[in-house]
Amino acid sequence: MITLFKNIFTALQQSTFLMDLLQTILIVVGTAVCSRILKWVNTWVSCHFIKRTHTQLDDEIFKMVEQTIRRVLWLAAFYFMIQSFESVFPEGSMQQRYTLGALYIVTVFMVTHLLSNTLQILLEWYSGKWGTQSAAHLKEEFRPLIRRLIIIVVYTVAVVMILKHFHQDISSILVSLGIGSLAFALAAKDTLANMIAGFMIMTDRPFRMGDRILLESGEKGDVYDIGLRTTKILTFDNTLIIVPNQQIINEKVTNLSYPDPNIRVVVEVGVAYGSDLDQVKELLVTICRKHPDVLEYPAPEAHFLNFGDSSLDVRVVCRVDQWSKQWKASEEIRMEVYRQFGQKGIEIPFPQRVVTMSQGSFEP
Repeated sequence: MITLFKNIFTALQQSTFLMDLLQTILIVVGTAVCSRILKWVNTWVSCHFIKRTHTQLDDEIFKMVEQTIRRVLWLAAFYFMIQSFESVFPEGSMQQRYTLGALYIVTVFMVTHLLSNTLQILLEWYSGKWGTQSAAHLKEEFRPLIRRLIIIVVYTVAVVMILKHFHQDISSILVSLGIGSLAFALAAKDTLANMIAGFMIMTDRPFRMGDRILLESGEKGDVYDIGLRTTKILTFDNTLIIVPNQQIINEKVTNLSYPDPNIRVVVEVGVAYGSDLDQVKELLVTICRKHPDVLEYPAPEAHFLNFGDSSLDVRVVCRVDQWSKQWKASEEIRMEVYRQFGQKGIEIPFPQRVVTMSQGSFEP
């Protein structure tokens, strides 16, 4: 038996191919064992640490890194097999150079894929923290754009690294990319400006979908949609005002719904001279307090404004919890004021003039 093993070992030493094949088999077996051990270690770490966290972000990243490490391990094994299999891949031969070059390309793209997926997972995690309706809408608008941008940038860097590794002149490619980017930016400068303004609206959030806003031009309406290029505002006439994002972000916009959705209801009325102003103010405050939509705090208040030409001007101020109730509440309060004033005998005057005609001769 010992003689048989000695003869086999002597034959392996004399045969370069068989010795290379044995080394290759040992590398494959060793790599398989290391891969299995790595899987056990990753499972233990995942069960004891990763899965105990409250977020799924680390679970997804850990799983992706684990798969990439195992693939890189097999690529490393393949590299050592090429180095050891000298009978098939002689040192410095064309076969070895091409095979190692292909192995380098696969490794770069594998790491690039890991980096791209990691950035996209972080993007999904960060966008998931936006909870409002407008933020969710903007997330759906901008997320595909940012995802494509990540893929283009990461894989472009990978291609440049591969070309540089093979000693290719990349200066012309970089110049071409720069000129092409400049030409595209000049041709689509308005579109890009509106998209950047839309991204600023998404991050700064001066208004949200559903907010009632007042533009600097005096137009008022509810934010109907916030897109990549434009913001749509629904007016009271049920028509849409379409404003470019660059324009709306550069002008003064009054948000009537934020930060406090409570909005004032103001009712002004004139009473005749000689009326009891204390009674008038108390009656106005009582009418507001009895209205179901008027908030208890801040409490309604009535104020004597001015001595008018034909009346004493009084104003009552109260608040409702939504801007959609403002018009309805103000109308109902005016109706009740008119009824209550009629029952209490409080006169609401109207402008009038007294003309006195004198008798006498008229001479042309």
